Amino acid sequence: MKPPRTQLFTSEEYESRIQKTRELMDQNELDVLVIHSPENIYYLSGYQTPGYYWYQSLILPLNADPVFIAPPHEAALVPEFSWIEDSRIYPDTSDWPKVTGEILKEIQCDSNSIGLETKSRFLSVEVYESLKYMLPYSRLASGSGIIESSRLIKSPREIDYMRKAAEVSSRGMMAGVKAVDEGVSELEIAAAVHTELDMAGSEYTGLPAFFTSGERSQLVHATWSAKRIDMGDLVFMEIPGSINRYHAAQSRSVFVGEPNKNVIEASQVATKALQVAKDSMKEGVPAKTVFEAGSSTINDANIGYKQGRRIAYGIGTAFPPGWDEGDIFSINSDEPRPLMAGMCFHLITTMRVPGLGAIGCSDTVLVTKDGVETLTTHVEPGVQYS
Repeated sequence: MKPPRTQLFTSEEYESRIQKTRELMDQNELDVLVIHSPENIYYLSGYQTPGYYWYQSLILPLNADPVFIAPPHEAALVPEFSWIEDSRIYPDTSDWPKVTGEILKEIQCDSNSIGLETKSRFLSVEVYESLKYMLPYSRLASGSGIIESSRLIKSPREIDYMRKAAEVSSRGMMAGVKAVDEGVSELEIAAAVHTELDMAGSEYTGLPAFFTSGERSQLVHATWSAKRIDMGDLVFMEIPGSINRYHAAQSRSVFVGEPNKNVIEASQVATKALQVAKDSMKEGVPAKTVFEAGSSTINDANIGYKQGRRIAYGIGTAFPPGWDEGDIFSINSDEPRPLMAGMCFHLITTMRVPGLGAIGCSDTVLVTKDGVETLTTHVEPGVQYS
């Protein structure tokens, strides 16, 4: 294992991740795993780039050294971030399935059981079908979920990065709250937040920050616009921070002017639901129990909003187009798995109430043996007032 110039985790931690992955490969009767997801490649090797729109893959045999495949314009990033010693750089005009298949033959894995990340958005049908054609004596099986199961529990170093990401997110949120005022545009609020995020050390995030106001705050996953803030508007902000590809996020709303009874009541419900959900979380508690605790607090309040399909999703390592690990673990009504110490979630009780707008309320939390630790702490949950 050759240390890269920028080493974000110890060699021992990478070795532990590789060993765990191989144990799970063995349990699933896989002789080799071909990895295409940028998060999983990063997790095992340290390699990262925003250029994964081009082909890249990591081949991990059960009993041999891994091989990394990348195009030439990413070559300098391999020794910068990755400990993988056998990296293969091919012209960007290459037939990538052919390249991958030939390497599998070279390392004598072409007649074995080959695991592919069949649930990954980065494994195209064309690549899958081409590999199937090239390797007629192989058994192509699903290797999805193997690495993800190891990513569920965050190591001390990962948690340290997430604490820093939460600090960055909180600094951005404080800047956003301060920037809200009548007549200010969403663009100006976004500029204040992004300036603070950059100055605080945030990297590019898996999703952008979200800023909406007034009627626009009813829009989910809408970004900033030229709209100016009016008296009586709710301004919704959902702000991520990213440190070494580890994310934390939070949501808050700011009301401009004197709040009416409905705004105050809705804010109290969202804040209470968030706290009730936090109070129900600790190691061993089934995820659906947490969902029921938080969602019933909202649904029983009868304020014109019902909780949706989930109240939290896993958060951690991410590259665009997402910042979450919800595909690995989400807290919803039909998730029976228990929480485990070391899991991190973006816990959300944000409500979009007709006639009011978005009451933003969410935090990034770390599950412990006895409860949860809130990582995004600088701005109190509930509606802020301007």
